[in-house]
Amino acid sequence: MEQPPTARWKIRLGALAIGTVAIVFVFAFDQIVTTDLRLIYVVGGILLFGCAIWLGGKEWDAVAGILLVLPSVAVFSYYSMRVPALWLNDVLWIAVVVLGMVIVDLVRRRRGFATTLMIALLVSSGWYCFSYAPKQLASTYSRTKNISAPAFNLQAVSSGFDSANSGKIVVLDFFSTTCVPCIAELPQLMAVSSDLKHRRDVQFVLVASDKGDDTPEKFRAFAERHHVTLPLAFDPEGKAHDSFGLTGVPALVIVDRAGRVRFTHEGYNPAEAGFRRDLVEFINSLD
Repeated sequence: MEQPPTARWKIRLGALAIGTVAIVFVFAFDQIVTTDLRLIYVVGGILLFGCAIWLGGKEWDAVAGILLVLPSVAVFSYYSMRVPALWLNDVLWIAVVVLGMVIVDLVRRRRGFATTLMIALLVSSGWYCFSYAPKQLASTYSRTKNISAPAFNLQAVSSGFDSANSGKIVVLDFFSTTCVPCIAELPQLMAVSSDLKHRRDVQFVLVASDKGDDTPEKFRAFAERHHVTLPLAFDPEGKAHDSFGLTGVPALVIVDRAGRVRFTHEGYNPAEAGFRRDLVEFINSLD
């Protein structure tokens, strides 16, 4: 039975409100639990699917479906602006909402077709989470290079930092103690350092700056709380960071023995599953 216009708009506004609550929950999950884009997609998809089933039980209304998914698509544009290929996340969320709105009716009338659609969505989601998104993140964040490194000066914050680094491969990780992706990346970087502990010619350095509202004392205290074993250095006014042409943090730079920049990696997300393996392989490939 068709809803009267007033009731229909109540449902539409309700869909917008529920969609807004759903993406607020997803954002909170991103900030509190994990920044992994794969889990963000899954959590968002489950919430949207449940909301869409409720919406489909009222009446098929394309406008209500659009209003339900609109907040999620709008907020996720933050990620897709940095990694344009992640637009596929929005397409899959839209598909989730469409399927959720019709699934109950399809199960009643065409159960086999409904099952096929569900399997297709699950397979597409698996491919997105375990293949597509990790590869797109890696290709966007990573750049191989072979250019002369700029002159830069860093202040030692802890023992183990050698400002000369003569004849060594230097791995600089520009960092901020208030940066969520930086902190998420840190265990992986420490694991890479551990994997290469037999390489005396590789120097890892974690670098903070007052551009990120850090001080050497604050940085040292953070490292102690988080049991960071990497050498620490400070980059006053972010001059070294800027001299490499970097735009944000975390930002990883590898300088070879000849003083040439061979690799940069700007940004980090746990969905980039091959980060540790790929970094170890690249460093081992340098002469």
